[in-house]
Amino acid sequence: MEEVLELCSDAGIVDRDDGPCYMGIDQGRDLHVVIARRQGEKTQVVHLGIYRDWPELDALMKRFSVARAVVDAMPEMRNARAFAQRHQGRVFLNFYQEHQKGEPRWDEGALTVFENRTESLDASHSLIRRAEVILPRQSDLVEAFARHLHAVGRKLEEDQETGSKRYVYLRLGEDHFRHAFNYTVIAMHELSRGFFSGADLT
Repeated sequence: MEEVLELCSDAGIVDRDDGPCYMGIDQGRDLHVVIARRQGEKTQVVHLGIYRDWPELDALMKRFSVARAVVDAMPEMRNARAFAQRHQGRVFLNFYQEHQKGEPRWDEGALTVFENRTESLDASHSLIRRAEVILPRQSDLVEAFARHLHAVGRKLEEDQETGSKRYVYLRLGEDHFRHAFNYTVIAMHELSRGFFSGADLT
């Protein structure tokens, strides 16, 4: 958590931005939202929020000039798809695919994006480790964001039949902002092609 909070700036969480911005939404009982933009070579998080209703996200799309948003497809796929259809070409439903490797696969027609869960989490975690993220100044929401980023663990698993090994991320606590941030990084993928294969966790 200390490593995350060291990324805080003096700027507060804002209610609007001229953009272009990129948004990630994780579904649960609430809708956890992370909105960011490019600031030079860094990713600047300009807004964090916890929302209850999908129409609130429509307002965010407008207030932050969101160029692309990625939303967790489950559990409310109907609401997520309706949201994507209202913002045709700018909102994509996310599906983690265990066997996919490399860059995210975008389907403009189906309004979906697919990527490997571990690879994508590696990529967004790498941004934090390399201090390439600028956070708003410390607040209750930013501290919740830091806790959620801390609430996942990376574990090496071995297939007992084949002997093959792979890393997986385990949920250690409430992690909605962790995945919302991951979806934001995926949404920003068009700005950094090749990044997913270049994550460095050493």
